[in-house]
Amino acid sequence: MPKIFIDNIEDSRLEAYRHLRTRNLTQFSAKFVVESKLLTQRLLRSDYEVESVLIDDIALPGSAEWLPEDVIAYVVPRDSMSELLGFNFHRGVLGCGKRKRRRQATEVLAAPLDPEAMPLATGESKSRWTGVYVVGVQDPENMGQIARNCSALGVRDLIVGPECVDPFARRVLRVSMGCMFNLQISYAADPTAFLSWANAQGIRSVATSLSSDSKPLEQYRRTHGTLVVMGNEANGLPDSVQEAASERIKIDMLLGTDSLNVSVASGIILHYVTRLANSR
Repeated sequence: MPKIFIDNIEDSRLEAYRHLRTRNLTQFSAKFVVESKLLTQRLLRSDYEVESVLIDDIALPGSAEWLPEDVIAYVVPRDSMSELLGFNFHRGVLGCGKRKRRRQATEVLAAPLDPEAMPLATGESKSRWTGVYVVGVQDPENMGQIARNCSALGVRDLIVGPECVDPFARRVLRVSMGCMFNLQISYAADPTAFLSWANAQGIRSVATSLSSDSKPLEQYRRTHGTLVVMGNEANGLPDSVQEAASERIKIDMLLGTDSLNVSVASGIILHYVTRLANSR
């Protein structure tokens, strides 16, 4: 497909990129947009279908080195890019991807599994599996950083619970540095029902909680596949979710510090939990 030069930003072919500041391509649109050459390249290398790439005329030279010929590429003048998007933008490149079918966590975790993609088969591989379930995580930066932590530590399953920000929102994808594309995203809208189901599958759920009866992280020992459950930035996990989990853990703190940002806490906890799995 040759590059398509468009001078009129009202052209309907640019609709996915229009007024991005005030409009987010939600799950109902079946699309998402990434910003910058780096994220667009990571989208192109992922297993997500790419609908199109938007590139300005200043960034166009050299794009043949990384932009596949079979990808539709719309080229617009740089001085019209910000007007199209609805905010100042000088990174030169955006990409529009197509979302995968929205899948429920029970469907994903119960399916026959590729041990490399998600080792939840039987025996030892099952006990080494680690996933993350987020409930009420609303800040895009936190969601993006949690995804990046998961990817860095080899945690492939990110399960999105109720009242969470869209994991494919532009800001989330930007903060994740495209690491969201490395993960298997699924959904579980009823936390207590899902945790009960996970327990029946032999998966131990570990809720992060500052309650007095929570176990300090360094005392946690894993014997099963482990699902780390993270809660809302301000209020943590609801009591009903904490009670439904197999156990509760916390990071002990000093100097009067009462809590850590959920994305920071996720990095500490996942580092510990995944190292336990790898030492088995």
